[in-house]
Amino acid sequence: MRDTGARAVATVALATGLTLALSPAPRPNAQDSPLLSAMQDEMTRSMGGLRMKGEPAPYYIEYEIDDGVSMRAVARLGGLVDDLRDRSRSLRVQVRVGDYGFDSSRFITQDRAGGDGTASLDNDYDAIRRQIWLTTDAAYKRAIGVFAKKKATFLNRASTDAIPDFSREKPVETLLPVLAPISVGRAWVDRAEQLSAVFASSSRLDASEVWVSETHGTSYYLNSEGFKTVAPFGSAYLRVSAEAQADDGATVRDLFTIVESRLEDLPPTAALISRAGDLAKRVLARRTAPVGDEFTGPLLIEGQASAELLRQTLVPLLLARRPPDAEAGLGRGGQGGQGQVTPFLTRIGLRVLSDSFSVSDTPSLKQFDGHPVPGEYVVDDEAVTAKDVMLVENGRLLTLLTSRTPQKNLLQSNGHGRSGNVQPGVFQVQSAHAIPASELKSKYLALLNAQEKPFGYIVRAVAAPGDIPGGGGPGGGPLILDAVKVTPDGHEEPVRGLRFGGVPSTSFRDILEASEERTLYSYRLDAGTVASMIVPSLIFEELELQRTREIVQKPPIVPSPLLP
Repeated sequence: MRDTGARAVATVALATGLTLALSPAPRPNAQDSPLLSAMQDEMTRSMGGLRMKGEPAPYYIEYEIDDGVSMRAVARLGGLVDDLRDRSRSLRVQVRVGDYGFDSSRFITQDRAGGDGTASLDNDYDAIRRQIWLTTDAAYKRAIGVFAKKKATFLNRASTDAIPDFSREKPVETLLPVLAPISVGRAWVDRAEQLSAVFASSSRLDASEVWVSETHGTSYYLNSEGFKTVAPFGSAYLRVSAEAQADDGATVRDLFTIVESRLEDLPPTAALISRAGDLAKRVLARRTAPVGDEFTGPLLIEGQASAELLRQTLVPLLLARRPPDAEAGLGRGGQGGQGQVTPFLTRIGLRVLSDSFSVSDTPSLKQFDGHPVPGEYVVDDEAVTAKDVMLVENGRLLTLLTSRTPQKNLLQSNGHGRSGNVQPGVFQVQSAHAIPASELKSKYLALLNAQEKPFGYIVRAVAAPGDIPGGGGPGGGPLILDAVKVTPDGHEEPVRGLRFGGVPSTSFRDILEASEERTLYSYRLDAGTVASMIVPSLIFEELELQRTREIVQKPPIVPSPLLP
């Protein structure tokens, strides 16, 4: 049976023009994972013999298999509308031809074939290895085509400072405890129904939803340089949202999200039910709240709002992302290059925040104020050991977070290649001159008086991209969920219908105050990867708030059947 399989493989390889050596591979040792054994054996064979006649051989190959389980439950008005459970093994193969300085990566073409697949759920060495073989074959053929197009494109370009396409790193093995892919029980499906039932009695709400999901498992990674990783992955996500229509037809919405490493780390059901009830009351109250006035001036940003605002505006400035090139007709950057330029790349050594501020990324931090930090991790998706990095000190930029895609003057990875790009792990902001949070409002009111402003705003909740069902309206900056208009005498009035205007990078040089207390706030980079923020509440000297622009829908012709 083994010889028959070898002859079949040889026939296919010959037909594709490959000259792979097809000597029978040794069986895996009993103590080895069949996944790792199949990956290692096929890696050895491919690096030794994978070459199409007249074309370059691979100089680099990597394999990754994510073995995991996931669940999702969605409930509305106390009823379950979605209940999904899945077990999968995803296979990702990357083949590079060329060399570290110039290779087949980072180039967008219309050819999308090769590189991804699935692996058998059974621990069948032969089946797994065959799937790796076929995916490697497709990835190699695509790499050859892309490399030829990339070389042709660069022949017509003027010579510039050459930046390598891939960094050389010292190989390491990271073997962490394996997580058994055990399916989640139904407890959180029942809790989703319980939480959504809170909104059933609120007949003035137009929509509400409870979404809970979890993904966990083990990632197996191997590359031709000698890197090897076995590491757990996982995240748990809860979103509770509600919306209603104001008298002027505008949508009033609110939500909260909680991201943890595991469902067990989420708050108790009673606490979540209480929070959902408060959310429903806020939405109903804001139906009759006035629309906020547009404003440019000092703002007080508290708690979750501070974390989410910095996530959307400051964090991207500190990621050394390099846009890919593209073949003629697709435009530079093409798909995936948009928004990946690094504005702070030319500001290393210069002041980018107020003098008292420091910024770091500390993936080694496991606990904060007695709570697990979901964003902590040991090794990134490129098998590079995660490093704690001081990014800003005394307001001055020291460096950026990097992956194995080099940037000018940042040629090595500091272990932040995550979720397909450079990403943070545990992003921390703090001030050497921080004051108690209880004193921030009085400082803010004094600032309004000094500037003779008739009013200002305190922002307490901001929406994350992708967390608003339906998108939250077109265009603009971060959407504000919870804000109050405050007069210099301290009177607060809830308002609605506001979002941030553009937040220029210069705004961070003019942060006036920060709280001693800091908020831990986590979010998903993808289904199984989490990043965390630990940031204070902040007073900005000047930011812009704009009214939201959305198409106002007419109310239903017939009133809700739930109305009395």
